[in-house]
Amino acid sequence: MGRAVNVLTIHPAAPFLPTLAEALLDGRLFPGRRYRDDPLALADVTIFLPTQRAVAGLSAALREAFGGGAVILPRLRAIADAGEALGSGGLLEPLALDLPPVMSDADRKLLLVQLVRRWRELVATDRHLTPSGQALKVPNSTADAFRLADDLLALMDQAALEGVDWGRLATLVPDDYAAWWQMSLTFLDIATQTLPALMAERGRIGQGDFQAAMIDAAIAAMAKGTRGPVAVAGSTGSVDATARLMAAVLSLPEGAVVLPGLDLSSDDALFARFSMDPPHCQHTMSRLLARLGVDRREVTELTAPPDPMARRIDTLFKALVPADATHLWPDYLHALDADPGATDAAFAGVRLALAANEAEEALAAAIALRETLEQPDTRVMLVTPDRTTARRVIAELARFGIEAADTAGMPLSQSAYGALALLIAEIVEEGYPPVKLASLLAHPETRFGLEAGRVRAAGRLIELRLLRGPRLGRGGTALQEAAGRLEAGDGVEDAQILIRRLVEALQPLEALVQSGTAPLSQFIAAERAALEVLTAAPQGEERRVGRAEDGFKRLCERYLASPDADLPLPGRDWSATLKAMIGDELVRTPSRHSRVTITGPLEARLLRVDRLVLAGLNEGTWPQAIDTGPWLSRPMRTGLGMQAPEVRIGLSAHDFVEALGTPDVVIVRSTRKDGAPTVPSRFLQRLIGLIGTDRADRLVAAGACYVAWARAIDDRPRAALAERPNPTPPVAARPRQLSVTEIETLIRDPYAVYARRILQLKPLDDLGELPDFGTRGTLLHGILAEFASTWSGAHDGRAVAALIEIGRSHFARLLGDYPEMHAQWWPRFEAIADYFVTCFEAVRAPLARHPEIKGQLTFAAPAGEFTLTGRADRIDVETDGRVSIIDFKTGAAPTAAQIAAQLTPQLPLEAVIAGHGGFGMLGPRETAELIHVVLSGIGGRDETRVYTGHEDKKGTRSATLAETIAEAESRLTSLIAAYDDPARGYLSRARPFKQAVSGDYDHLARVQEWQIAADEGDGEA
Repeated sequence: MGRAVNVLTIHPAAPFLPTLAEALLDGRLFPGRRYRDDPLALADVTIFLPTQRAVAGLSAALREAFGGGAVILPRLRAIADAGEALGSGGLLEPLALDLPPVMSDADRKLLLVQLVRRWRELVATDRHLTPSGQALKVPNSTADAFRLADDLLALMDQAALEGVDWGRLATLVPDDYAAWWQMSLTFLDIATQTLPALMAERGRIGQGDFQAAMIDAAIAAMAKGTRGPVAVAGSTGSVDATARLMAAVLSLPEGAVVLPGLDLSSDDALFARFSMDPPHCQHTMSRLLARLGVDRREVTELTAPPDPMARRIDTLFKALVPADATHLWPDYLHALDADPGATDAAFAGVRLALAANEAEEALAAAIALRETLEQPDTRVMLVTPDRTTARRVIAELARFGIEAADTAGMPLSQSAYGALALLIAEIVEEGYPPVKLASLLAHPETRFGLEAGRVRAAGRLIELRLLRGPRLGRGGTALQEAAGRLEAGDGVEDAQILIRRLVEALQPLEALVQSGTAPLSQFIAAERAALEVLTAAPQGEERRVGRAEDGFKRLCERYLASPDADLPLPGRDWSATLKAMIGDELVRTPSRHSRVTITGPLEARLLRVDRLVLAGLNEGTWPQAIDTGPWLSRPMRTGLGMQAPEVRIGLSAHDFVEALGTPDVVIVRSTRKDGAPTVPSRFLQRLIGLIGTDRADRLVAAGACYVAWARAIDDRPRAALAERPNPTPPVAARPRQLSVTEIETLIRDPYAVYARRILQLKPLDDLGELPDFGTRGTLLHGILAEFASTWSGAHDGRAVAALIEIGRSHFARLLGDYPEMHAQWWPRFEAIADYFVTCFEAVRAPLARHPEIKGQLTFAAPAGEFTLTGRADRIDVETDGRVSIIDFKTGAAPTAAQIAAQLTPQLPLEAVIAGHGGFGMLGPRETAELIHVVLSGIGGRDETRVYTGHEDKKGTRSATLAETIAEAESRLTSLIAAYDDPARGYLSRARPFKQAVSGDYDHLARVQEWQIAADEGDGEA
């Protein structure tokens, strides 16, 4: 008879690593060897585990089995981390001495980036076109090349571990694929030959090839004999190289393979179908057993779990049967219902919490974790493949003062130091944009060699005095010149020091960006030098280098050390290239002795805690959406003999089953994400579909408390909504002078006048304001005023040319730094000039034109004299001595009905001033007409509106110009008299022009709040 097969499995309901440790010590892992009686002999044992975390977990389990004291450990090797863990428990480290060194990812990326950038040169010209003759846009920016290189390296490493022969690319028929895949296929053929050849020339090997070679070396070494027993535990054998290692170990006289959660309960016919169903949780292990030549009935279970947990896992296995076997569900359900008490006991520790959104999901998960921590010495774990959810939960735990150990770490790009590095690159490339510059000055890492308080104060001053309002010119020079023009005062000197150091630090990088093309190494060096200056601490103060900073510097050093570091880089690509270089680089957080662990499904597979919280159980998250990547389509992967992408779904399903093996499990999922409904994970849907809605409802009821607590934790008594403000300041504090435009504001929104003129509050300018409609109006008014003052000839083609020439100088002065605005507005101005001269001025013949003329009118009021001021765009004196008051509009002009109703009283009030001789040398003048000239520069929209009176459509109401002016004067005196009454308040939005249009002071008046209160009051009425 042949030797007994030593393939074992640990039930998902049993703690994997403690069970493995006990089996090793009790002689069940290697029959005849009880290491509990001879612990020194453990040094001869070798155990391969999937990850470094599993290695640490088994070490802890063995120490605990011996009472927590010192213990001689077996040789524990991590398979997945072979390349990273050499010298610290990696895969048979001595074997690495005979292998070429691993080429760094930086070196490999730079080699591939050069190939990708030359893609068009390397690919035949006929491959640049689709079959229909359309050009294909091959990614050719450096940033795109880095991202594609990342994907290609991952693919090549995966192919190495799966034992894929790239020579089979030649057997694929390009014409069978779409145009993009044809090009991809051609490039892959080049890259998979060129890159290994280049690495071989440098005496290096790729990460995937190294790991595969290490496994081959380990297999070869074992074939020559081993010092003691060898086991592979915790792997499903989904990777070809690992499966070969498992086969080699199993062939040893004392070799063992321990599988995680092999299904021993399904019948043989059903289990045989699993190997043909990649998304199934047992697919990889079913294929592995066939590869090992092991019958499932030969597999031994190391421990039998208690009946309720065994029933739970058995139910999960039945829920996840292949789709074509779901016809068996009625039979399974009948078996569950036959003993309802046992079924309910099986799922007694499972709770399902349905959150309304991602934020609520994270808070509910944090509360579920915290609940268990109330018990001393308990440990909890959050398992989720979604890093955003993980970060949210970490933040929510912080509100309880709980620090979690996050095994994945933080993306370097999202760390404070990484974000600062990217911000610097963007600022230089975009010409010092004010918003990003303000972010840099307020960044917690920026010190400029000064005390933090001085830096923040100077940063605020720079923001208020230089960055708000019209945007400065591009580049550091414009910023430094503007700082030099600051008037002396508190904090100005520090602000000037800050700007000088900033500009000097960024100048080398700015010069590289502007130079066109420069070596990548120079960009990296300039970026690092700028960061050193910006983060420098004051002299005498010790500065602590954080993990993110250290990680960024090491990343830069790896690229600078590469022989290809002088890769030519266009300056415009630097910020995007830096972002691509950082990519998915992680900052490992320090190992904490925390009772809370946050990890992904793979790392959690072999660990056991008192409570497990699963988050992100939605389609697209768990399991993650299938993505074959940019290089190989599904048929191409099949043609190369690579695993089907659905295998990853099967592994996710296996992780789900292993997680549900924890007695106390809380599943949290969000029913909406980004405002859209989510779809529950297919694994959850399968489970609910089998056990029925009644039992599912009980799971939801059991988990509802976490969602309820999450919603209640921030609850507070509803505060009374603000009332509509109507302040009544003392009459002495009220303004005694307003302009004609402020009178309209006083009518429509008195509170705005109160805030500006009485509280003296001025709205902050936006950061880096670009020219807008207001700027265009100012520009146009200045041009027309100069034209009216200087032109005295006929209004013909020569006048149009003269007006355009005046406009050219004004545009150059105001829009010289904004070429895009100049290009957009100039054609419209040329159209305006033609209309203004030929259609407006040519038909007028006033005695005199007075542009931009100021006037005022003082009259008696109850609280004393009041002065009305105004500035007319233009006043023309007609041949009969009367005047025409003209207003130039770049937007919409008021209707005659609005003027007659005194809703837009600007021009009628200017007529009142004119009638009382308020426009200086003009003396008292009767007004002949009020004119609005609409100048948009869009064909057919320029027009001239003349108001001489108004009669409504029904003919029931009419008003002459004289009556309109008299009514304006009467309402003015009444309005001022009303506000001279101490009881009259400045009501918010008394008569708004449009409800949807917000004002500068609406936030101060809490408009949205009191409008809600008003709406609710109307509803109650």
